[in-house]
Amino acid sequence: MRAAQIDLSPAAPPKSRLKRLFERQVLRVTPAERLPSVPVGGEKDDLSEPSSVCLDGMVRSFLEDGGGERGAAARCCNCFQAGDASDDDGPASAEAAATSDVAETIKGLVHCASLRERNLLADVSTLVERHRAAGARKLDLLRLLADSLRAADHDAAVCLSRWEKSPSHPAGEHAYLDVLLPAASERGERERVLVDVDFRSAFEVARPTKAYRAVLQRLPSVFVGREDRLRLLVAAAADAARASLKKRGLHLPPWRKPEYMRAKWLSTYDREAPPPPPPPPPPPEASTGELAGDGEGGGGGPSA
Repeated sequence: MRAAQIDLSPAAPPKSRLKRLFERQVLRVTPAERLPSVPVGGEKDDLSEPSSVCLDGMVRSFLEDGGGERGAAARCCNCFQAGDASDDDGPASAEAAATSDVAETIKGLVHCASLRERNLLADVSTLVERHRAAGARKLDLLRLLADSLRAADHDAAVCLSRWEKSPSHPAGEHAYLDVLLPAASERGERERVLVDVDFRSAFEVARPTKAYRAVLQRLPSVFVGREDRLRLLVAAAADAARASLKKRGLHLPPWRKPEYMRAKWLSTYDREAPPPPPPPPPPPEASTGELAGDGEGGGGGPSA
């Protein structure tokens, strides 16, 4: 019985796990993605072989995952992939872009639309600082401001707006000033300008985000302008407040809804009539000595 021949030639060493991983990455490339061959002139293209950075990334991924095929393939270098992966803008990026747009919109709306508005804003700001330094607050401050503006030949008065309760917001009232500027032309009408001395604080919310704090800083502390500009400014600020509360996971209170904020300045209002001018001072009365002198002079003439 013949014995089976035994092959005594040395067996090929088994492939290491790192080498098998490298071969899988190379063989995974499709023919359409394969790199061009070496040029005829003999110069070797640097892109024909994986770079040292690519190999280093593959080795790091292999060692970190303990040889796991799935993790290594997921984080390996994409030198052999055609094209780069595009970055996907998440919700946070979209929200930041929207808030930036609102801030730019508000920046364009806070500026006065005419020279008369700018001059009135300068006068109002100076008077508000003066009366606040004297301790005036709230409605007293508005009445003092209206008196000072009337003394400067402005037709100013305190306005008190009121609105009824609705399904979306409660009832309320708000006090502000209005100034009736003269008509710009003979056929034009008088221009009504609204004045609010505490405009920015009306839009403060709980736990504001960093983006909304930037929006608040752009809002004017003292607003002077027409109704159309105020309407756009309130709409932009109210939307930014809603986005800030939503990001914090807070409920939007009824008194911060856009319709409630518009009602403060755009509802029906009562305009306080200016107080009547003080009566003129009485003429000075003649003194007793002057009256006695007149009597003596009248009877002391020469007799006939």
